[in-house]
Amino acid sequence: MRWRWAMVAAVIAPLVASGCSGGGRRAVAPTTTGVFSQTTSATTTVARWPSRTIVTSGTEEDLAPAGQALYWLDLPSPGFSGDPVRVSAVRYDLSTRALDTGASLVGLVGPEALTVTGGWVWVVLGQGSHTIAEQLDPEDLVLHAAHTLGESGSTSYPPWPVLSATAGGPLFIAAGEDLWAVDPVSGAVDYHLTTTNQIAWMSTDPTGRLLYLVSSGNQDGGETVSQYDIRTGQLLRSTDQAGAVNAGTAAATAGGVWLSYRGGMAGSAFEPSSSGFQFISPAIQGFGTFEQIMGVESEVSEGVLWLTSGAGLTCADPNEGAVRAAEPVQVADPVASGHVLYAQEPGGGVIAISPPRLCWG
Repeated sequence: MRWRWAMVAAVIAPLVASGCSGGGRRAVAPTTTGVFSQTTSATTTVARWPSRTIVTSGTEEDLAPAGQALYWLDLPSPGFSGDPVRVSAVRYDLSTRALDTGASLVGLVGPEALTVTGGWVWVVLGQGSHTIAEQLDPEDLVLHAAHTLGESGSTSYPPWPVLSATAGGPLFIAAGEDLWAVDPVSGAVDYHLTTTNQIAWMSTDPTGRLLYLVSSGNQDGGETVSQYDIRTGQLLRSTDQAGAVNAGTAAATAGGVWLSYRGGMAGSAFEPSSSGFQFISPAIQGFGTFEQIMGVESEVSEGVLWLTSGAGLTCADPNEGAVRAAEPVQVADPVASGHVLYAQEPGGGVIAISPPRLCWG
């Protein structure tokens, strides 16, 4: 879902401005570096955020930095299909800039299907009526174990599973209406819940106490946002998002959760509180940084809120939404680590961006 927004945004940005593979493959990624610049007059040049291309083509999903490596899923083509696809996990060494591609995996792939937690790379796929959680070695991406999670049978949806890691807690895996809390080291299921709608997105807060689910289930679209106690699995509160055409995304903070959703051709990002889902930010509403044609995606990583849309990339305070800096470049799936921001490019590929000091607060 995220890459689709970015690709469409890349097309509409000018309008807005004017009114079977095997494991063990190794390659060296491009090392070209540079600084974008834009001439605004004969004598004035606006400096842009420095960036470096990691890979120049392909369909990369779920960027996940961990230690001295960056991981992602390599898909055969953009988009989610009703048929199983062949995907591979990829490891990029941040020191040597070497790429390792793991063995092919086949199944239905959801919008968040790879993460790194518990010392392992986890990939989830839908196969038949089951969800398969692949546990991969983080060094060579060799399969360590495959865990089969059977659905409850209460759902009529195909199993496009999604996952989310927890700080010091379980790995959450969802497919259809089913939710599993899994030990991120052993893969053992801690508990299993059945919800009322198809789970499309998950996010856990920095404290490791709260889990947010974004779900949809009716033919008319819409979304429901639910908050759970991670330790007990108890549902704490939920709310329906009026005006959403389908389920969006969530990015939890220490005191709330940033929600991005589409309502027709436009969409927005806003933050309700964790204590009661009362509105927190942004302070200034309306078309702009937090509302754009085709929507605004929100991600929180390394203590920064990252917003992406057809208008570009913005860094902001995750708690209050105060904008710190902005860059007119279209990217998607941004995630920060070590004061470097990694993101997908609209035409394919992965880029490493060095945001200014202002972004880090």
